[in-house]
Amino acid sequence: MSLGVYIAGSGKDAGKTTLCLGLSGALNSMVPGGVSFFKPLGQKITVVDGESVGQDSWFISRALGLSGIQGESTPLLASRGAAERFITTGEPRGIQAAVKRAFREHCRESGLVLVEGTGHPGVGSVFDLGNAKVASLLGIPVILVLDGGVGSTIDSFCLCQALFKAHGVPILGVVINRVKPEKYDPVASVLGIWFAGAGVPVFGVLPFEERIARPSIASITKEIGALPLFAFDGMVCSDGSGFLTAFDSSDEVLSRMGREEGRALLVSRSRPEVLDAVIVSALSGGPRPSAVVVCGGEPDQRRQAACVASGIPLFHTAVTLQGSSDRLSGHVFKIEPDEDQKIASILAMVERNVDSRRILDVLRGDSGSRGRVSQKGVIGFLKRLFHRG
Repeated sequence: MSLGVYIAGSGKDAGKTTLCLGLSGALNSMVPGGVSFFKPLGQKITVVDGESVGQDSWFISRALGLSGIQGESTPLLASRGAAERFITTGEPRGIQAAVKRAFREHCRESGLVLVEGTGHPGVGSVFDLGNAKVASLLGIPVILVLDGGVGSTIDSFCLCQALFKAHGVPILGVVINRVKPEKYDPVASVLGIWFAGAGVPVFGVLPFEERIARPSIASITKEIGALPLFAFDGMVCSDGSGFLTAFDSSDEVLSRMGREEGRALLVSRSRPEVLDAVIVSALSGGPRPSAVVVCGGEPDQRRQAACVASGIPLFHTAVTLQGSSDRLSGHVFKIEPDEDQKIASILAMVERNVDSRRILDVLRGDSGSRGRVSQKGVIGFLKRLFHRG
């Protein structure tokens, strides 16, 4: 009998896919039959071999080489206009049956099914497919991913817990994500005390790692519609670099490049003196960016040739520097399947900070069908956890 667990988040970009990636890597060798990944409702779509598939399902399966039923990995792809169409026409019909059928198929193919939710617990309700409803339909417990903090984390947990409780879905435990390194120990300690008092296991606390959060050059250029003028083979798909914006003087831009090495530089076409200073710095062995994106149009041919000579990958976009900065700032970038260093970092981070074995032990206390965790199994685990010694 396969196990199943629903990975839900307190909100959009809470870290569900990051946790699923890490748990898939950690648990795949621990579970007979391995791990498969399943996302009932996909809001982001990619095309693979001419077929529209859920982006997160494709990412997890490709990144880890998991066996999976690709066509069944995301039964409902909620493209633009899908909600209005469902309300007015009832199409597509039989969504819940499709979700349960896909889950059963994954259970036949693997020993553990990680089911990833979408957004906060209520997302998908327009299709009668909210996260709490889906977990209830599948008969599996929830691990809730919460953003790191104290008061806000507890408030989010209580709000989310109420909806899952209303659908009779047990919360197996929580994982706290993106805790600032300088606050890691006090936040982990305080939250540990509160959740222990609430009878909810904290399976792990993940630190915020800036290098994982940085967007890759491919992500940066895609977001602002930048095209390559000169790039090394394979460079566009490289791991995250992050970016700097050249709003300051040339001297200040070079100083920041020296302090924050390896980042892409966004510079306005109307600031050729900044681009000149960057080229001279690169040619003389000084600080250099991982790439330059000229905003507001192409640079002139002379500067393009100088970038080629200095080995600086060069892109351009019609979007202004301010517009590019606005689009990129505060945006949470998804990790791409070919960002090998980031994926390795996530696997290592989850292995260090999340007790995957403990999660598996609780799931194996199951005595119900389709991976449902029994109340007896969960309560027994909590008693052992908080009252031992």
